[in-house]
Amino acid sequence: MDGPEPPPFLALPAELIHHVLSFLAPSQLLRVSQVCRLLYEHSRADQLWLPFVQANVPGHTLRTPAPSSSWRELYVAFHPYWFLSKHKIWFSDSANTGHLIVARYDPRIGAIEAYALSAERRKPTIAHWESYPEAIIHTFSPLIRLNLDLPTLHIDASSIAQAIGDGPRLSKEVPMDIYGGSNASAAIFSRLILSRKLPPAAITPMTQVWPPHILPASERTRNDSGNQYMSLGHRPSKLSEISENTFRLRQWMEFSSRPHGMSLRVAEEVRTFATLPAEVYTPTKEKPWQGIWCGDYAGHGCEFLVVMQPDDPAPLPEAAERTLSAMRTPSVSSGGSWVTAPMSSDMDATEGGESSQPDPAPEDVPEKQDEKLEAEDEHLYHGRIEAIKLTGDPNIPRGEYTFIAPDIGRDGFIQSARDDMFKGARIVRSVGHIAARGFRDDDFIASQLILISHDRMAQYWETFGHVSFYERVDVDQLIKIP
Repeated sequence: MDGPEPPPFLALPAELIHHVLSFLAPSQLLRVSQVCRLLYEHSRADQLWLPFVQANVPGHTLRTPAPSSSWRELYVAFHPYWFLSKHKIWFSDSANTGHLIVARYDPRIGAIEAYALSAERRKPTIAHWESYPEAIIHTFSPLIRLNLDLPTLHIDASSIAQAIGDGPRLSKEVPMDIYGGSNASAAIFSRLILSRKLPPAAITPMTQVWPPHILPASERTRNDSGNQYMSLGHRPSKLSEISENTFRLRQWMEFSSRPHGMSLRVAEEVRTFATLPAEVYTPTKEKPWQGIWCGDYAGHGCEFLVVMQPDDPAPLPEAAERTLSAMRTPSVSSGGSWVTAPMSSDMDATEGGESSQPDPAPEDVPEKQDEKLEAEDEHLYHGRIEAIKLTGDPNIPRGEYTFIAPDIGRDGFIQSARDDMFKGARIVRSVGHIAARGFRDDDFIASQLILISHDRMAQYWETFGHVSFYERVDVDQLIKIP
């Protein structure tokens, strides 16, 4: 007696079956593979798994699954850690300074690695600005690169398989052989820890989370622990609990008198990293200034920030609104015009590490012809530009505003630069964030944002008579594999 006939679907040619299965996610393919032997074989077809791997490796087209024997094997080997290379940009909660790293999958060694992003300020020269001859201007041409000498993160299939700790597999810590010398009398150890996403209902304005509330995020994780995040409550126990937008790195130094003998563990720290939604820092035709930028902060060196053009911006900080109100005077014809706000500061340090400078000369009232915008530029010059530090300094730490231009359109327009220094650049009203050391007595002061190009901006800090520059970071170039 013949057995039951296979369902009509399985009678289709293999190519058609694979085409249908290509619309499924990995978890759905797994469930389909449990239906019967035929679907088990079809669901393992290697061409179905290549897109899943490639989607997590931006900036590089994979040609081979090596060192794995198949695309499915490669995907499984790094599951669920593919989000590290997929999101590329990661910034940490390290006190004040923070830490910015760029992650990528390197097919040459079969590993996901992340390297610190660094910028060399290089020797500046003094420049002259005809419109404000008293302004202090130093040129800025940073050398931006990854610190390829030592990865901040390194995981491969072997290290993932050797995860350490109690509890479910996802709760275990992945050892990373970054520093070597684990058999030496003194060695540095580092581990990767998955983090648990915090439900939005559990987050209040007072909840300590990373990324901070000031930054947009699709997920946040708790950012306080009394036991260095050793408790399982901070870690996922199942796939649905994993935060794919945050993770942690544990690092410590260990001293040992002899191999396999008593050891002393010191200087342990845990850093929490987060990423940004791609739409926040990806430039578009309507939002060409969005992106990751490098800024010149004088004595503090180079720092990295995210520049955003939000559709629905949050209310301005109270201090920023107060400064803007002092800068704005009523006008019958236009509803508002800008004047330089008289500012003074008795702080012992500022955002750029400069001491107080003489007040700048009064700013000229914008001419009528400068206020007239060409129709084709209307879609560019509208809304707010705001910049938040991803790395910081002892004055303004990471995760705080560095400047805000409330409206780059008509309401914030000052003038179009005519002198050689910034010729043709649009200059708009902005406020710059300053504070004393230790982020004390922070305030916002009058400034002018100079939109030189979509890849370069400058900020004129009116009170200090100082101009600082910002340059876009080409993230896509950084993740390319040579």
